[in-house]
This record gives sequence, structure tokens and C-alpha cells, in this order.
Amino acid sequence: MQTYQIDTLIDTAPCGFLAFNDNGTILLANLTLLELLGYQMNGLQGRKIEVILPIASKIFYQTHFFPLLKLSGKAEEIYFSLRASSGEHIPMLINAVRRFKTGDFINECILIPIQKRIQYEEEILQAKKAAEKAIQAQKQAEKALRQEYEKSVLLMQMNQRICQSLDLAKIFSIASEEIRQFINAERVGIFKFHREGSFNSGEFVSESVAEGFNSVMSIRIEDHCFGEKHARYYQQGKIQVVEDINKAGFQDCHRDLLARFEIKTNLVAPLLKGEDLWGLLCVHQCSNYRVWQEVEIDLIKQIADQLAIAIIQADMIGQLQNELAHRRKIENRLKESNQQLAFSNEELAHATSILKRLVNTDGLTQIANRRCFDDRLEQEWARLYRSRQPLSLLLFDVDYFKRYNDLYGHQMGDECLRQIAQAVQKMVYRSPDLVARYGGEEFVVIVPDTDSQGALTIAQRIHNAIKDLSVPHQGSKVSDLVTVSIGLAVGIPSSEYSPAVLISQADQALYLAKQRGRNQSVLFSLEQSLQE
Repeated sequence: MQTYQIDTLIDTAPCGFLAFNDNGTILLANLTLLELLGYQMNGLQGRKIEVILPIASKIFYQTHFFPLLKLSGKAEEIYFSLRASSGEHIPMLINAVRRFKTGDFINECILIPIQKRIQYEEEILQAKKAAEKAIQAQKQAEKALRQEYEKSVLLMQMNQRICQSLDLAKIFSIASEEIRQFINAERVGIFKFHREGSFNSGEFVSESVAEGFNSVMSIRIEDHCFGEKHARYYQQGKIQVVEDINKAGFQDCHRDLLARFEIKTNLVAPLLKGEDLWGLLCVHQCSNYRVWQEVEIDLIKQIADQLAIAIIQADMIGQLQNELAHRRKIENRLKESNQQLAFSNEELAHATSILKRLVNTDGLTQIANRRCFDDRLEQEWARLYRSRQPLSLLLFDVDYFKRYNDLYGHQMGDECLRQIAQAVQKMVYRSPDLVARYGGEEFVVIVPDTDSQGALTIAQRIHNAIKDLSVPHQGSKVSDLVTVSIGLAVGIPSSEYSPAVLISQADQALYLAKQRGRNQSVLFSLEQSLQE
């Protein structure tokens, strides 16, 4: 088993991370997932994924999740349950991606536990039921179509057009265009060897090329390296998959020929006429290097087989008509299932919406949480960078909050934070603005398109709103009521610094507000910061 490394940030991330190969062997699980499932470090590495799957999840993994991941290369917002070492079933929300690493396909999953909160128990239960219902509907609808669907749609369309023509040039033209469009390639062509050339010469007889790339049509190609090194390989029906022509071990003469046509990456399948090598089906990537997916390789092989049949069989029309009838049955079955899938997807979308809201909401105060704040700050930073408008940030916390907790108890402290959060939320009127809990007794407000004067006005509204709450605080040194200190920072986003600078400036201003006696607002100024 090849060593699989993980980034330290991923290992300690708040969400679970799991990587496994196609035979179900777990390559790595981060510390967060191991702690959640009750395993020691490296306690899952090398074991089969079934050890953490309840029976229902095991069936779902085998019949839906893994086939979908293998087919599409990713799986998004999938509801799943994992089994802890104690036997407990833990509901999860899974996003997965399939990557080609160190000579093998690796399946990487991000797992977010769906934690129950008292105020959302009913919504979570409804979301779980809706997700389970949607999954069940998808399993039933996709059970018969899973293995054929992706390739059958393209093959059905191609076969329909091929059946309408006995002209090989037209068949080749259809195949080249459909393949290029389907896998988003830059050039797809049909290459034919010259009969007298012993596989050392030939030319492209059909081609589909994306705009901006050179055509290779009707160019006589001489490559004496090919017949000597590669012809026998293709005669055995093998496909050549090259991700970088400079690392494929080609002879200089063959590599120079590929470079001449700007080819950096290619995928080549043989077109066999019986036991003879008639030509090649070639897929070229010219602008950059590319990792070919398994579904793409399999698709090219199937189409190459179809084209070979078109070359050698005069009765191909009858065979393709039978294939077309079969594909039509699949299409009809798919159409019948689409209505049920559409309904199920609506329920799943509703469930997903609820879950996303839970993920971005602070459980205590019911305002945005730190994760939501980080995402919004990045978005507004990018937006205002383009429009060159100011972005204001207000960072504040409750004065002498530790004394408040010591005097009134943590339950009253939690209620105090809830009241403050809701009061400040009402002071922010515009939809782009965001009030979030930053951590502990700290809160933060994002105010886009607002200059320093506007930010100070909002800060004063916050002071007034908290004062109007009239929450007693006998432990405070500045007032007999709860007060806050606010640090403000205003800047126009620039490529020279990041949003973290704005947060740091607001934090420095908050520190100055506390130094100057609390219960006040301070706007960040570089000169003041240096003096203090």
C-alpha cells in the first residue's frame, strides 16, 4: 500500500476527513474523525471501510455512493451514517471527490456530523426523513440504470446518427465532434495509417478541434519511431493514456513529433480491422496537462470499438438499430424515473437548506457563526476589490463579561449574549451587512460600502441599543448596566493585503477602546496605534 500523506490543517480541521481506495481500504482518517468515532491514531488505517458502516450505509455505499463517485468523479451533499467503535450510529453529511494520485484512484471525503440542537430537533428529524426518502427514491430509480447511464446517452445519440449513414467520413466526423464536446477536449481526430508505410506514416482523415488550436488534417505524418515501438502495443487492443508527453518515456523523435502539433497530453485508442491496425482514435490536450478520468478512458475505448465495427462490417446498420432500440428503452425508463427523482430532489434540497442554515448559525445566539463570517468577509472583500468601495468592520465584546458570569452565573451570561446579539441584529438594516458571533463574548459586524463616518454611526447605534436593554451589571467598573467596547477598521480592499489585516486593525482599535476606559468606540488609526 502506498503512503498517503495529509496536511496538518486538514488533520485538525473541525470536520472529518477520510480517504480510501477503490477496493475499500482506508488509507487515512484525520484526528477529528478518529475522535468522533472513538478510534486511536491510525486506528482505521489499512482496514476496510465496512468497519465504520452500519448495514444500511453499507448497502447505500455499495449501490449508490461509490458507483456515483466512480462515475461522476464527485458526490455532493450526501446524507450518510457512520458507526462508532461503541456501536453508535452517527449521522453525517458527506462531500467526496475522486482523484488520481500516485498511480491509483483515491476517494477523498469531507464528513460533517449533523449535531442535534434542542431548538432544531423537529427540523433535523424532518430533514433526515426527507433525505432518507430521497435517497431511497434515487436508489430505486438508478438501480437498473447505474452502470449504463453516462455512456449510454452519448452512445445512443452517436449510434442513431451512425445508423443513418454508410459514409465513413460522416461517421468519423460525428464521432470526433461528439467526443470532443462530451469530454471537453481540445482536439479529437481519426488517424489512418498508409497501407504501404508499415505503421510509419499516415494522416488524419477526420478531426474536431476547438477554436484557437491548429488543425492537423491532411498533413502527411512520418514517424519511424512509431512502427518500431508502438504498433505492436496497439495491435493488442491496448489504449495509451499519457498525462505528460515529457514523462512518458517516448523516444526523442516521437516526442518531437507530438510537440510539433502542440500536444502535451493525449489519449489514444486503436481502430482494429480484424487483427490489423487500421488507425487510431486520438484525443489531444494542447494548452495544459490533464489527468484522464476512468470514465473518459472507458468511453474512448467503447467508441473506438464502435468505429472499428463501422470499418469492417457492412451490416452494421442492423446491429446499431438493435442497439438503438435498447438505448430507447433505457431513455424511456429514465424519463419515467425523472418525475419521481425531481420530487425527491425538491425534498432533498429543502433538507439540505435546513442543514446549511444549521452549519452557518451560532447555536447560542441564533446569529451567524464564525464560519459564516469568514466566508462572507472573503466574498465582500472580493466584490469590493472589483468596485473599489470601502469595507467597514466593527469588532466588539462585552465589558467585564467574566465578572458578569462570576456574579450572575453562566446561564444568565448566555442569556445576556443572546439579548445583545438580537439587539445588534436589529440595528443592521441592509441585506449585505452581517452580524456574527466571533467567539466567546466577542461579536463582529461586516458593513460593506460604508466609510468611516458611516461605521461610527452604526457603532453609536449599537451602544444605544445595548443601553436600551438595561441589563444590570453590578460587577462592571464603568456602569451599573451591561456595556460594550467597539473597535472599528475601514479600508478599500487591495491585492496588497488580505482581509486578515482589516480584522487585525479592528482588534487593535478594540484594545485601545478598552485601554481608554471601555464603553466606547475607537476607529483604527495607524498613528494612534503607534503612539499607544
